Amino acid sequence: MRPSELAQVLRAANPWWSRHQRATWVTQDPELEQRERHEWVPATRTGRTALAEITATPRSGAATVLVGPRGVGKTTAAKDVVLRVLSDQTVDPRAILWVPVEPGPEQPERDPLEPSDLDNALRRPTRVGAPACDGPRLVVLDEASVSEDWIDIVAGGAPHAQLLVTASVAGAVVEDLPSRYPGQMSVRYLRPSTLAELLTAKPGADPEATRTSFIRHGGYPRALAEFRDLGRVSHEFVELLEEGLLKDIGVFALHPVQLDEVITAMCATAGRFIEPGLLAPALGMSTGEVAYLLARMADAGVIDPRRGLVDPLLHQLPALHDPTAQPPSERHVAAFTF
Repeated sequence: MRPSELAQVLRAANPWWSRHQRATWVTQDPELEQRERHEWVPATRTGRTALAEITATPRSGAATVLVGPRGVGKTTAAKDVVLRVLSDQTVDPRAILWVPVEPGPEQPERDPLEPSDLDNALRRPTRVGAPACDGPRLVVLDEASVSEDWIDIVAGGAPHAQLLVTASVAGAVVEDLPSRYPGQMSVRYLRPSTLAELLTAKPGADPEATRTSFIRHGGYPRALAEFRDLGRVSHEFVELLEEGLLKDIGVFALHPVQLDEVITAMCATAGRFIEPGLLAPALGMSTGEVAYLLARMADAGVIDPRRGLVDPLLHQLPALHDPTAQPPSERHVAAFTF
């Protein structure tokens, strides 16, 4: 992407640079607006705890990588940090640089940012349109894992900046990232709530009712809030979740992948453990190809190799996406629920 094109992307993603929008951008931000309508407070607290080390005064050489599957609230947690930092009236809003690595609804036609774009944003921000500022910046790379070689770019460090990275596709390589980073780096994780966590969070609730509800809508923060407020999980969230998961899996897939088909095949063939040999005929793939696909799905937080799909809502996705599809039985979903 040419520097002038990246400058346009960054101007759209950083409305607080405008004096007129510093006080109003929150009401127009899609993630924060959605949280305002349907907030799951325990998830907000978890995100704030995970990123509590990021203060209003950026620390050069410090970095945090926030890892978690699609739909778990990483972008919302990072936007919450920006909101908190900008609430301090002494902060120069030009020092906050939000880099949307993945195209959003405001620019759906553009491609994900390239490694060279990330390198410029981290190391030459004014070259690509970020305004000059005094002191270190806070730079946020949102959904960095959709960009090839993002690990190497992040590992190179961010001079004169504190870095916050959100990533869906992680894998074991993220664990080694702090040892490669020239400054001080920490890795934090977000994930859907488990049944045990929900039971602990609501000690006075009926355990069986909580379990039945969890099997129906799972533990994604937005799903929990929407089910509480609307009695259902919105079609909008289902589509966003499917689209995001498919992007992460498709980055590595050897063949075109239909997420609904993969999940349906898993539910039809898998026991507690997902066996590539049993899944391969249902998907028309070789055992090796399925094993590779499952490894990538594990990296994307879609499956746990020891217990299959990580959240009950994932079992329901094909039926939520297509009302004519047969939903999985409660007994089937319960078998994977801990």
